[in-house]
Amino acid sequence: MSKRLLFVTTRLPWPTNSGRRTSLYHYCRGLHEQYGYEVSLFAFPEWDQERSDRDKPPFVARVHLAAPIGRLTKLWGLLRAWFSGKPYQTALYESRKNHRLLQRVIAAEKPDVVLFDMLRLAPYMKVAKGHARCVLDLDDLLSVRYKRQLRTPNTSTGIAGHYAGEMSPLAERLLCHGRIGKMILKSEQKRVARAELRFAREAEGVVLVSAAEAAHLNRALGRPVAVTVPTGVDTTAFTPDNGAKKQNTFGFVGNLYAAANAASLTYIANEILPLLSVPFTFEVAGPCPDEVRTRLEGTQGLRFLGEVKDLAIVTAAWQFTLCPIAFGTGLKTKVLEAMAAGLPVLTNAVGAEGIGANNGSEIFVLEGADDLAAAAEMLLNSPALCREVGTAARHFVCTHYDWSVVFKAFGQLDL
Repeated sequence: MSKRLLFVTTRLPWPTNSGRRTSLYHYCRGLHEQYGYEVSLFAFPEWDQERSDRDKPPFVARVHLAAPIGRLTKLWGLLRAWFSGKPYQTALYESRKNHRLLQRVIAAEKPDVVLFDMLRLAPYMKVAKGHARCVLDLDDLLSVRYKRQLRTPNTSTGIAGHYAGEMSPLAERLLCHGRIGKMILKSEQKRVARAELRFAREAEGVVLVSAAEAAHLNRALGRPVAVTVPTGVDTTAFTPDNGAKKQNTFGFVGNLYAAANAASLTYIANEILPLLSVPFTFEVAGPCPDEVRTRLEGTQGLRFLGEVKDLAIVTAAWQFTLCPIAFGTGLKTKVLEAMAAGLPVLTNAVGAEGIGANNGSEIFVLEGADDLAAAAEMLLNSPALCREVGTAARHFVCTHYDWSVVFKAFGQLDL
């Protein structure tokens, strides 16, 4: 009988139009193809996903859908979290009905391992305890990300991320901006920091994409529970295009519902682009809320593309990508994918964190709007340099971050 793994996920891993969906998709593929698991899902579809297994890839055996969580249940959960000190985000995903449903799924699937996706689903580990080995995939340390977010001036304090698309404009404005948003974020940061330690102690293995964050968590726990499984790249999907580039065109990729992406784009539009003295087009690819579009669309040279059907085709026409990151943790998928596409990446220390590429030959890491603008002009004026650095960047990513390389890291969990 084959080994069985049940993956409890915060979304369906398809379509692969976001960094996390892409990672989950390939995690399932690698655990099946490289480690011989029959992989099934217990998934909480995101608000914009069809509640169906219609597009299920062949390496996923079965899909069990979590029951929708009603507004009253969420409100009651948030009130309980307020008094108990638990993270608000776990309250939004927890319901008695889904505890019972997951119990039935575990009884039917009889998994050897249950893998839980992100902190928000960690409370469901108690359902699997005693029935299977429990591994928690934190992705990154949200407590560290939120602390950095609080220190970043003039940015949204929202923690809703993609969940903001489900909120009314009034609720999003009230809860994700201004004093109320900052108060919620400060409270959530403390709650998340406690929860990360608590659930990591309960898990039989913890996955993080950053080696530095895994080491940080292990020091806090006093034992080596966390392992590093970095974000990977499908290097066959993102390949260099030797065709014609759009003249003086570069870009940025990101879901602008995420506070970090919106803050990064705002910084680029307000601080860097006005310093450029050459004609240019700066294309922005990714879902965009009306508030961000309205606020920035008048910026000279900036062009919103929205969510694109084939990101690889869009980015192939750019000379390079400009993506200094306002705040964040973990590895940045947008950086790795651009490097795989043979594009020079112009970023800052936060954007390059944990990647390990050589500054100046495989990536450009600079701080400050003046230096970033000067480097952008240099690249716009030197197609040969763009090709040289882009070639080196792709070689680096293929060597260190191709999914075939990343899959080997799961072996640290003795799967």
